Amino acid sequence: MALTNPPKQKKDLILEKRLGKGFFGEVYRATEPDGEKRTFAVKLIGQALIDQNRLTDQLQREIDILYALKHPRIVRLFFDFKEDGSIYLGMEFAAGGSLFDRLNQATKFKPDIASRYFCETCEALDYLHHLPEAVIHRDIKPENILLDSDDHIKLADFGWANKYLEGSQRDTFCGTLDYLPPEMILGTGHDTSADMWNMGVLLYELVTGQSPFGASSKEATCRLILSVDLRFPAEVEADAKDLVVALCKKKPADRLKVRAAMAHVFITKFNEASVPRAPNATEVNADGRPSVAARKLKDDVEKQQAELQGALDAKKRSEEALAASLTEHDNFVKLIQKEKQLKASAMAEYKEISERVSSKDTEIEDLRKKLELLKAQVEAGASGGYSASPSKKAEFFNKINPFKKN
Repeated sequence: MALTNPPKQKKDLILEKRLGKGFFGEVYRATEPDGEKRTFAVKLIGQALIDQNRLTDQLQREIDILYALKHPRIVRLFFDFKEDGSIYLGMEFAAGGSLFDRLNQATKFKPDIASRYFCETCEALDYLHHLPEAVIHRDIKPENILLDSDDHIKLADFGWANKYLEGSQRDTFCGTLDYLPPEMILGTGHDTSADMWNMGVLLYELVTGQSPFGASSKEATCRLILSVDLRFPAEVEADAKDLVVALCKKKPADRLKVRAAMAHVFITKFNEASVPRAPNATEVNADGRPSVAARKLKDDVEKQQAELQGALDAKKRSEEALAASLTEHDNFVKLIQKEKQLKASAMAEYKEISERVSSKDTEIEDLRKKLELLKAQVEAGASGGYSASPSKKAEFFNKINPFKKN
């Protein structure tokens, strides 16, 4: 059922508390300031980061998938809008927090509680895998599983989810390293069975509080996954161990499908009505493999390193752009200086020519005056009794005329 009158802009929400932070954004608990004052989990995603990492299509796919999903074990998406350079996704608020926080608090779960959480997550996958267009989640882990106020599962974070057609294979390398199935590491293509490998890793973490393939380096983790090097603490129940082994098979076709996993004795032998809520008491279980908390801490460190690297890359691009701008500016300044030099040279040449012209004008004026004086003297001589024929006068003036063309 669609939400009536959903928030459409930032002013329709009050962001009250930050619930989590990822590489691309943050999640807040938010309420409406007026009206019904409903509570949502609002995910804020920076548009610039999405554009920079070319994830526009992936984000739109996540939004489209979430709008289409309607199941009690899956978080609902109620609204989305864009404002001030951010994308707002308004989702169902899960009051119980994340399964990771609950597991971190308890260190590990008793078999009956682990069985219920596993079964409820399978209910979400059963729905996804049997849709007319099946959906693969591809990033199942405690951090992406939320709990409602009644301690029931809500599968969340469909950022890596995609639709799947029977008989086809997906080849995107995605998800969380410790949870990656062998075929994703090898790049041989994957299908819904990738989610079932994730479920095997999840169950291992629920019953041991440790990461089955965690190691000191990414390369070592990949080696453990490819060799399916599963090692169980002695106290792990046999049925739980059997289910993990049945899910973490190297060949995808050999893994239990979701409904077979739900029918496993580790699930069926526990009466759901009698399963208590998860305790908060710590149950310590020491082993050589890193704990779930250590894996999460390592993931957080890697995310922060990725954020730092992203910031450094952005800084480098800015510095390169600034350097290019400064080079362009220097070239422009040099061009202006050259133009100034050319202009100064032209002005000096113009001044020199002007001075020569002025000097010639002065010289010409002096010669005119001399000519006028000579003419006056000639006229005066004629009036004094000296007489010359017109032809003689013309000949005389031509001789002394400086403007005569030879």
